Order: sequence, then C-alpha cells, then structure tokens
Amino acid sequence: VLPLPFSTASTLGALCRWGVYADLIEVDAGHDFHSAWADINLAWAVLRPGGVMFGHDYFTAADDRGVRRAVTLFARVKGLTVRPHGQHWILSPKPRGDGR
Repeated sequence: VLPLPFSTASTLGALCRWGVYADLIEVDAGHDFHSAWADINLAWAVLRPGGVMFGHDYFTAADDRGVRRAVTLFARVKGLTVRPHGQHWILSPKPRGDGR
C-alpha cells in the first residue's frame, strides 16, 4: 500500500512517468461524471494486466450518480463487468495484453 497525499491526476501521472504500476487500485475521488471518468481512465493506465480496479460511491445520488455513470460507461467501452458491492464497485480484471 502506497498512500500518496496529492491530487489523483498528478499522482497517477507521476506513477506513469516513474514506471510504477499496480495490481490493485481504489478510485475514490470526485463524484461528478467528468472527475470520475478522468480518474478511472488515469488509474487504468497504471493498472497492470490482470489487476483489479475498484471504487466507492457507486449508488450515491450526489452529482446525478456521476460515479455510477462513469464506471458503467467505462466498463461498456472496455468490455468489462461491473460488480456492485454495497456502495463499492469492482471491475473485472484488466485483460492481459491490453495496452489501452
């Protein structure tokens, strides 16, 4: 576990530049659609193939369910499955050989 006290965008960008990749990433930042969409896409870039991404606030009504809409769209675009668990969401593992 590596807690980094910086914004999501700057932290994930730095991890990419440093060549640091993760097997498990929790996304729990902005709740509006655009913030959630950006965070999920940035996190995907540093997730290792076979790794799992999950997050919080999937069923939160705040910001017109922005997190849920972003997660659902991302899963559809990538051909992944979303598994809700309480307020959390879990995406199926990142396919091996997926350079996207």
